Amino acid sequence: MTEKKRFVCINCGHRVKELFKKYSNTLKTTQCDKCQQITDKYIEFEEFIILIDALLLDSCAFRHIIYNGDFKLYWKVSLVVLLLESFALCRQKLPDPPNASLHVHEKGFYTYTLQNMGDYLLMTLLLLIITATLSVDWIQKTGLRRFTLIIFKVVLISNLSKFFLLPILVWRNNTTVFGRSLHHALVMGHHLCSLVLAYEAVGAHRKNLRWWALALVVLAFAFKETARQFVSLVVETNFT
Repeated sequence: MTEKKRFVCINCGHRVKELFKKYSNTLKTTQCDKCQQITDKYIEFEEFIILIDALLLDSCAFRHIIYNGDFKLYWKVSLVVLLLESFALCRQKLPDPPNASLHVHEKGFYTYTLQNMGDYLLMTLLLLIITATLSVDWIQKTGLRRFTLIIFKVVLISNLSKFFLLPILVWRNNTTVFGRSLHHALVMGHHLCSLVLAYEAVGAHRKNLRWWALALVVLAFAFKETARQFVSLVVETNFT
């Protein structure tokens, strides 16, 4: 039997049985019993609008995508972001020298793609450890499989920030090294904010440990970025 999908109110995170009720040929959104607001306004929105709200760091959009929405589209979007990030990293680390061969850049792109996949998995593992340490009862109540999937979705949704790497790829030759570095730093800052807010939105921590949990997420991000820089240095040494 397939597992019954569990819905939540996107405003407060309260568990609900259904998002809408059907009357004849009319669908009417339900109201949350806890906060008395519309359970999920996004069920009437286009996916593009939801993605924009997620990029604007809206916690309601995060909850809809992770809990209530059909995640098939976002798996595809995550794949596009992965390839975009890999190409941006490869382009940053492997500038175009006059005599560079296409094979070098192609090999570097595949290498950075594998590196980014490992980066996603490492961040998921770190968040799993943090949540298991602070809220083991949440895991027991949710189930290990569903718990792991939710955390992985948090990581994927936070990586939507990497879309903002696209402009620097287009305007790379019209900016300075400092400008490119500043742009990358701003994208990473947005990515960190997105990760923290998405993790908080799913409520995978006790309320009394909220700030402690969020501080650990920031430390996990810093550790992951340090590991990423080390791996990038190794890749750059061996594939350039």
